Amino acid sequence: MKLAYLLNTFPHRGLYPADRAKMLLPALNTSDCKIFVPSSNTSLIAYLETLNIKAVLFRNNANLLEELKLFSPNCIIHDSGNSEKDLIRHLKTLNCTLIHFDDHGDGGALADIVFQALYENPKDISKENYVYGPTGYIPAHKIVYKNNNMLQDPPHIVVAFPYEDPENLTYRTLRHLVQLHIPLQISVVVDEHYKHDITELKRFALTRKSIKVISTKEPESYIYTSDIVITSGAYTPFLVAQLKIPCIILCAHEEEMNYAFPQEVNGFANLGLGRKIKQSYLQNAVMEIILHDNRRKAYIQKQQHIQFSSNLEDVVNLIQETITNKKEQEEIAR
Repeated sequence: MKLAYLLNTFPHRGLYPADRAKMLLPALNTSDCKIFVPSSNTSLIAYLETLNIKAVLFRNNANLLEELKLFSPNCIIHDSGNSEKDLIRHLKTLNCTLIHFDDHGDGGALADIVFQALYENPKDISKENYVYGPTGYIPAHKIVYKNNNMLQDPPHIVVAFPYEDPENLTYRTLRHLVQLHIPLQISVVVDEHYKHDITELKRFALTRKSIKVISTKEPESYIYTSDIVITSGAYTPFLVAQLKIPCIILCAHEEEMNYAFPQEVNGFANLGLGRKIKQSYLQNAVMEIILHDNRRKAYIQKQQHIQFSSNLEDVVNLIQETITNKKEQEEIAR
């Protein structure tokens, strides 16, 4: 199978799609594969280099279509956000299987199968080509579990908004947390793509020895040490659910407001759009988890019902079934 993997990332979602590609590609066991990335996404290009993944760069959709025609793939995986119908119509003319991930765009209806891990409350559940739910989230990190039976003394809060954090929810959250006059450990985790002034965060750390500002390429290695995680509503909640840690969600983008996974039913305290959050709401959510042990344990128990261990195998099987079914349909049509 010749596979074309269309990959892109967005400032508020983070680099997880690249991690998903890293896990999925070896499992698909393709004979020939090329990853196509927009030349403007320099952060993604640099990250792929650290993963030893080479990418074919394209300038625009017309250039991408030219490259795809030359490559002539049997299958295209689209993990590039919300697709446009016009582009997907052109892709269909290549007569190959179309696999999409997390696509809320108009082009998703034309795909052979869409894995919607960033799913909304399934108002569109009637769409037969959509797989709604956590299935499309493929774990990419080795999980180290913490002992959730007891809170640390003082409780440890990790603030971790991914990637560029365009609304600077990292700073907003820390500003609200320092007004909580109780003993806390606070770790603020940012990566090299954080686009705001990190010295603004470090000024808060000067006011309390218990505040640490950590710049790291592996935020997950700090998240697992926490008692509470505060993050956005895209992919990080899936990692937190693997770790079984109470988590407060501040949505980094309007689209995250509709996502069904990081909600109460799955063990998350979702406070809505982060840039509009009131200080008292965030502080009350933190204190509720710290003061009410039953509430904290309920969040953990809800997360324990979510399993990701078979997701990679399930996704691979569904992709292979989709490819086989498409071939059979084409033979019947002939």
